Amino acid sequence: MSLTIRIPAPLRERAGGARTLPIDATTLADLRRGLADRYPELAAVVLDGDAFGPAVSVFVDGEDVRFLPEDADLRSARLVELLPAMSGG
Repeated sequence: MSLTIRIPAPLRERAGGARTLPIDATTLADLRRGLADRYPELAAVVLDGDAFGPAVSVFVDGEDVRFLPEDADLRSARLVELLPAMSGG
């Protein structure tokens, strides 16, 4: 199933300037593998090994992936949002 990854401005340089990217994934593992295979520069920031890293929050159709099971069915999902962690005070 094809999903759309929405790329926020701070990560667009790593995505070739794109605002959105297509990716085929039916599970979270597929999503991570697809990122690593198709978009390695983006994956370098988003992934920490085989997991989503602490520098980014990932949402699939508004659901935080930290609360989804690994085998979550993404076949009906449409949108993946990447939100970089913000710091400051």
